[in-house]
Amino acid sequence: MGLNFKHRISIVELKANPGPEPGTSEQEFTKAWADIKTMKGREYNESVIAGNLGISRFIIRYIPNIKANMKVKYKGNVYDIESITNDDEQNRTITIIGKAIL
Repeated sequence: MGLNFKHRISIVELKANPGPEPGTSEQEFTKAWADIKTMKGREYNESVIAGNLGISRFIIRYIPNIKANMKVKYKGNVYDIESITNDDEQNRTITIIGKAIL
């Protein structure tokens, strides 16, 4: 499988605001080059039936400590991370399934 890491994404996390003001703010965890795969055939049909529109698959080089409560930003869109998979448990690539926040 040939991967083409040509898309620049940001992975951000929400952190509590320092100081007396309540709330959270977005802080960039890392930037990464990604290969973005669209949903095809059966995967697309299953996501439509489940009501999950706007799902993308981001494949990046292995970066430790990415968590499911983080978000992916790409071309002005923000994606909630649905799942993170260390491909073949080889610490070479990670597949992130993201659902667009509309």
